[in-house]
Amino acid sequence: MPSLHPKENWQATGRWESFDALFKLKSRSGAEYALGPTHEEIIYPLLKHSVSSYKDLPVYLYQIQTKFRDEPRAKSGLLRGREFRMKDLYSFHENDEDRDGYYKVIKNAYFNIFGRIGIDVVWTEASGGTFSNRSHEFQVVSPAGEDTIHVCEKCRVAVNEEIIEEQKVCPECGNET
Repeated sequence: MPSLHPKENWQATGRWESFDALFKLKSRSGAEYALGPTHEEIIYPLLKHSVSSYKDLPVYLYQIQTKFRDEPRAKSGLLRGREFRMKDLYSFHENDEDRDGYYKVIKNAYFNIFGRIGIDVVWTEASGGTFSNRSHEFQVVSPAGEDTIHVCEKCRVAVNEEIIEEQKVCPECGNET
Protein backbone atom coordinates (compact mmCIF):
# COMPACT_ATOMS: atom_id res chain seq x y z
CA MET A 1 0.00 0.00 0.00
CA PRO A 2 1.26 3.50 -0.66
CA SER A 3 2.49 5.72 2.15
CA LEU A 4 1.48 8.83 0.23
CA HIS A 5 -2.28 9.15 -0.29
CA PRO A 6 -3.89 11.58 -2.75
CA LYS A 7 -5.80 14.42 -1.11
CA GLU A 8 -8.82 13.57 -3.27
CA ASN A 9 -9.25 10.18 -1.57
CA TRP A 10 -9.36 11.85 1.85
CA GLN A 11 -11.71 14.58 0.63
CA ALA A 12 -14.10 11.91 -0.70
CA THR A 13 -14.52 10.50 2.82
CA GLY A 14 -14.66 13.94 4.46
CA ARG A 15 -11.60 13.20 6.56
CA TRP A 16 -9.13 15.61 4.91
CA GLU A 17 -10.36 18.31 7.30
CA SER A 18 -11.71 16.18 10.18
CA PHE A 19 -8.81 13.75 10.82
CA ASP A 20 -6.83 15.77 13.37
CA ALA A 21 -3.66 13.65 13.26
CA LEU A 22 -3.25 13.75 9.47
CA PHE A 23 0.17 14.75 8.14
CA LYS A 24 -0.40 16.82 4.99
CA LEU A 25 2.25 17.35 2.33
CA LYS A 26 2.52 19.35 -0.86
CA SER A 27 4.71 18.22 -3.74
CA ARG A 28 6.88 20.56 -5.84
CA SER A 29 4.18 20.45 -8.51
CA GLY A 30 1.56 21.56 -5.99
CA ALA A 31 -0.24 18.22 -5.62
CA GLU A 32 -1.39 17.54 -2.04
CA TYR A 33 -0.98 14.26 -0.19
CA ALA A 34 -1.47 12.72 3.22
CA LEU A 35 1.07 10.44 4.88
CA GLY A 36 -0.93 7.26 5.51
CA PRO A 37 -2.23 7.02 9.11
CA THR A 38 -4.55 4.20 8.02
CA HIS A 39 -5.54 2.83 4.63
CA GLU A 40 -9.34 2.99 4.32
CA GLU A 41 -8.96 5.80 1.78
CA ILE A 42 -6.85 3.47 -0.38
CA ILE A 43 -8.64 0.15 0.21
CA TYR A 44 -12.19 1.31 -0.59
CA PRO A 45 -11.37 2.79 -4.02
CA LEU A 46 -9.27 -0.29 -4.79
CA LEU A 47 -12.15 -2.67 -4.00
CA LYS A 48 -14.58 -0.58 -6.00
CA HIS A 49 -12.87 -2.00 -9.09
CA SER A 50 -12.88 -5.66 -8.03
CA VAL A 51 -16.11 -6.13 -6.04
CA SER A 52 -19.18 -5.68 -8.20
CA SER A 53 -21.66 -8.03 -6.55
CA TYR A 54 -22.47 -9.67 -3.24
CA LYS A 55 -21.21 -12.85 -4.92
CA ASP A 56 -17.69 -11.38 -4.70
CA LEU A 57 -17.96 -11.22 -0.91
CA PRO A 58 -16.61 -11.80 1.66
CA VAL A 59 -13.23 -10.18 1.05
CA TYR A 60 -10.52 -9.99 3.71
CA LEU A 61 -7.45 -7.80 3.25
CA TYR A 62 -4.65 -7.14 5.65
CA GLN A 63 -1.30 -5.46 5.59
CA ILE A 64 1.56 -4.62 7.93
CA GLN A 65 3.09 -1.25 7.25
CA THR A 66 4.56 1.89 8.74
CA LYS A 67 1.85 4.46 9.56
CA PHE A 68 2.20 8.16 10.25
CA ARG A 69 0.07 10.28 12.60
CA ASP A 70 0.68 13.83 13.73
CA GLU A 71 0.14 13.00 17.40
CA PRO A 72 0.62 15.86 19.88
CA ARG A 73 2.98 13.70 21.96
CA ALA A 74 4.13 10.14 22.26
CA LYS A 75 2.41 8.14 24.98
CA SER A 76 4.94 6.81 27.49
CA GLY A 77 7.50 7.03 24.71
CA LEU A 78 6.03 3.94 23.07
CA LEU A 79 2.41 4.25 22.00
CA ARG A 80 0.85 6.92 19.85
CA GLY A 81 4.12 7.81 18.25
CA ARG A 82 4.18 9.74 15.02
CA GLU A 83 5.63 6.80 13.08
CA PHE A 84 4.78 3.20 13.93
CA ARG A 85 4.19 -0.27 12.47
CA MET A 86 0.62 -1.48 12.40
CA LYS A 87 -1.33 -4.43 11.07
CA ASP A 88 -4.55 -3.37 9.41
CA LEU A 89 -7.35 -5.83 8.68
CA TYR A 90 -10.22 -4.82 6.43
CA SER A 91 -13.15 -7.13 5.80
CA PHE A 92 -16.14 -6.69 3.53
CA HIS A 93 -19.30 -8.76 3.92
CA GLU A 94 -22.66 -9.37 2.34
CA ASN A 95 -24.52 -8.69 5.60
CA ASP A 96 -24.13 -7.76 9.28
CA GLU A 97 -24.47 -11.37 10.44
CA ASP A 98 -21.49 -12.49 8.36
CA ARG A 99 -19.44 -9.46 9.47
CA ASP A 100 -20.23 -10.02 13.15
CA GLY A 101 -19.36 -13.71 12.90
CA TYR A 102 -16.02 -12.92 11.28
CA TYR A 103 -15.32 -10.29 13.97
CA LYS A 104 -15.70 -12.99 16.64
CA VAL A 105 -13.34 -15.32 14.75
CA ILE A 106 -10.68 -12.59 14.55
CA LYS A 107 -11.19 -11.61 18.21
CA ASN A 108 -10.61 -15.24 19.26
CA ALA A 109 -7.56 -15.50 17.00
CA TYR A 110 -5.99 -12.49 18.73
CA PHE A 111 -6.77 -13.92 22.18
CA ASN A 112 -5.02 -17.14 21.08
CA ILE A 113 -1.98 -15.22 19.80
CA PHE A 114 -1.64 -13.21 23.01
CA GLY A 115 -2.11 -16.35 25.10
CA ARG A 116 0.58 -18.26 23.21
CA ILE A 117 3.14 -15.52 23.80
CA GLY A 118 2.16 -15.13 27.45
CA ILE A 119 0.50 -11.71 27.39
CA ASP A 120 -2.56 -11.38 29.63
CA VAL A 121 -4.87 -8.99 27.79
CA VAL A 122 -8.19 -7.43 28.74
CA TRP A 123 -10.83 -6.94 26.03
CA THR A 124 -11.76 -3.26 26.40
CA GLU A 125 -14.57 -1.19 24.93
CA ALA A 126 -13.34 2.32 24.17
CA SER A 127 -14.03 5.41 22.15
CA GLY A 128 -13.30 4.93 18.48
CA GLY A 129 -11.86 8.43 18.25
CA THR A 130 -11.50 9.55 14.65
CA PHE A 131 -12.59 6.22 13.21
CA SER A 132 -15.92 5.36 14.86
CA ASN A 133 -18.12 5.95 17.90
CA ARG A 134 -16.79 2.86 19.68
CA SER A 135 -13.92 0.47 19.28
CA HIS A 136 -12.44 -2.57 20.95
CA GLU A 137 -8.88 -2.77 22.20
CA PHE A 138 -6.70 -5.45 23.72
CA GLN A 139 -5.11 -3.82 26.76
CA VAL A 140 -2.54 -5.01 29.26
CA VAL A 141 -2.99 -3.83 32.85
CA SER A 142 0.12 -1.92 33.92
CA PRO A 143 0.89 0.73 36.54
CA ALA A 144 2.79 2.62 33.81
CA GLY A 145 -0.29 2.86 31.57
CA GLU A 146 -2.11 6.12 30.89
CA ASP A 147 -5.62 4.74 30.35
CA THR A 148 -7.97 3.96 33.21
CA ILE A 149 -10.15 0.94 32.56
CA HIS A 150 -12.93 -0.62 34.61
CA VAL A 151 -12.75 -4.40 34.45
CA CYS A 152 -15.90 -6.45 35.04
CA GLU A 153 -15.33 -8.81 37.96
CA LYS A 154 -17.64 -11.38 36.40
CA CYS A 155 -16.30 -11.76 32.82
CA ARG A 156 -13.09 -9.62 32.69
CA VAL A 157 -14.32 -7.40 29.86
CA ALA A 158 -13.35 -3.78 30.45
CA VAL A 159 -14.66 -0.32 29.64
CA ASN A 160 -12.28 2.58 29.12
CA GLU A 161 -12.77 5.50 31.57
CA GLU A 162 -13.31 7.96 28.66
CA ILE A 163 -16.71 6.43 27.85
CA ILE A 164 -17.69 5.22 31.41
CA GLU A 165 -20.33 7.97 31.83
CA GLU A 166 -22.44 6.26 29.18
CA GLN A 167 -21.55 2.69 30.08
CA LYS A 168 -23.09 1.72 33.43
CA VAL A 169 -23.13 -2.02 32.79
CA CYS A 170 -20.63 -4.48 31.33
CA PRO A 171 -21.10 -4.60 27.54
CA GLU A 172 -20.49 -8.36 27.56
CA CYS A 173 -22.45 -9.86 30.50
CA GLY A 174 -24.58 -6.96 31.80
CA ASN A 175 -22.94 -6.88 35.24
CA GLU A 176 -22.89 -3.40 36.84
CA THR A 177 -19.56 -1.58 36.35
